[in-house]
Amino acid sequence: MSNFFDFKSFRKTIRYANKHFNIFLFTIITSILFSILSASRPVLIQIAFDKYINFSNSTNNFIDKINNYFPDTLLNFIAIIFIVLLFESICQYLFINKSNYLAQSIIRDIRNDIFSVILKFRISYFDKNPTGKTLTRVTSDIEAIGQIFSQGLLVVFADIFKIFLIILFMFLMNWKLALVSISFFPFLIFSTLIFQKLMKKSFQKIRLYISKLNVFVHEHILGMNIVKIFNNEDRELKKFKEINHSHLKYNLKTVLYFSIFVPIIDIFSAVSMGLIIWYGGEMILSSNNNLNTSLGQLISFILFINMLFRPLRSMADKFNVLQMGVVASSRVFELMSKERELEKNIGSVKEYTFKQDIIFTDVNFSYKKDEIIFENFNLNIEYGKTLAIVGPTGSGKSTIINLILRFYEINSGEIYVGKRDIKSFDISYLRSNIGVIHQDPFLFSDTILNNIIFSNNQSKENVISSIKEIGLMDIINSFPNGLEFHVGEEGKNLSLGQRQIISFLRVYMSNPELIIFDEATSSLDSNTEELIKKAINKFSYSKTCIIIAHRLSTIKNANRIIFLKNGKIMEDGTHEDLLSKKGYYSDLYNKQWMDYFK
Repeated sequence: MSNFFDFKSFRKTIRYANKHFNIFLFTIITSILFSILSASRPVLIQIAFDKYINFSNSTNNFIDKINNYFPDTLLNFIAIIFIVLLFESICQYLFINKSNYLAQSIIRDIRNDIFSVILKFRISYFDKNPTGKTLTRVTSDIEAIGQIFSQGLLVVFADIFKIFLIILFMFLMNWKLALVSISFFPFLIFSTLIFQKLMKKSFQKIRLYISKLNVFVHEHILGMNIVKIFNNEDRELKKFKEINHSHLKYNLKTVLYFSIFVPIIDIFSAVSMGLIIWYGGEMILSSNNNLNTSLGQLISFILFINMLFRPLRSMADKFNVLQMGVVASSRVFELMSKERELEKNIGSVKEYTFKQDIIFTDVNFSYKKDEIIFENFNLNIEYGKTLAIVGPTGSGKSTIINLILRFYEINSGEIYVGKRDIKSFDISYLRSNIGVIHQDPFLFSDTILNNIIFSNNQSKENVISSIKEIGLMDIINSFPNGLEFHVGEEGKNLSLGQRQIISFLRVYMSNPELIIFDEATSSLDSNTEELIKKAINKFSYSKTCIIIAHRLSTIKNANRIIFLKNGKIMEDGTHEDLLSKKGYYSDLYNKQWMDYFK
């Protein structure tokens, strides 16, 4: 059965309707009323024709029973039909309105849930998965899920209920004509099952290539400068066209299946109508007209056939929507169920002083199984001192920071703050005591003020007062609108140096005990760099500082410098000590000075 429909994902989706049970129930009731009123129209047409126009004798006990409830004049009966149509329209309005309200509410709930899960993922998840793929789950896939309720499930329910009522009315009115009318149903059900199976496969491919398109476009917009620098526009366009063509191919497959299925329904409808006219006509024209039919009844059955096959035709379209929504939901729930990707917040300590040493003891770590970064690594970072870490790319400098922040879990060993293992801390509390200023800082598409108070929500007055204390207010006032200046997407309205200043202020306002600088002043002009250095010295007094250095001239005054290579501490000491050793550090320092003079 799973080849036709993913009931597991469907049940998970339906559970979200439980939060809006009253709306869901109201929508179901309005769909039932709408179906009843809609299916009653042919019955009313038969009564109007036989009782008021053709004056035929009743041919059916069902019609006999309800005939007595109607007035004697045609005008009054037309008024009843008008009232029925009016209530039918009201029910249809309520159904459309509430089903879409329900859909949008469920979209909101699922999107909130999936984003809350994404926020709990380990950093390793984002290392392994393209941003565009995750973006697709949060946007277009959830929109497709919403259509399950606005255009899929509830509409299909209303159509199925209407079909059931129509068949019931047909059998109550004339079982022989009813059997003739539904004689093609077994073939229709068989065709529908095949159609559903083919459509599910195509929709899975469509969602896959939508995700690939999002990933491709997102990556190439972010890396457009690289594409242009290497003159790869034509080659990348060719790649995009290949993905887009695959997306088109599977969309056209769904169009093909749908264009075959709809005419099949129309053929069955036409043949059924022809059989009704032939068989019903023979019954009326029979010399012994005791076969319980009338001209009005024949007209009502023709209307029933139209009403019967119309929802079947629309159900094919609605099932497309339902199928696509369920396929999308399976992908969304797959992402939400990635428990192994969640950060393990096993700690509970939320009160502890970080004015203590940070100690790495026999730490073993690797990002991938066969690529060892640290093996029996030991390091003592003294409280209140500045440690500078230098070394070639891939030596493990950034990994030390990632492990302190618990972005990744170590394979074995321990990392302590004082005498406590960092795993014993609540992750949020641990990170609230650590501030990181990156070489290429990330800013949100918001104002300077909101980026500064991102980690510690404070009033604008407090922010201004704090910035003045460290002498950086003139820099902020140089921006149009000052703190209210909008930095643009990822801070692209600012230079790299300006982003580094705002990143520093963001950390400054959070007042952490451990401050990490990742070449934080590398893109500043000399005057601004001096201002920032003064602010840093004032801010970092009596705090533990870690500096990941690329320019060795910036770490001369560090209390301690270590040179990392292949995850091992090759040299350890002050600036003067390491220069006197004539080793790795000295060679790197001399090379940078030679490059500077060149």
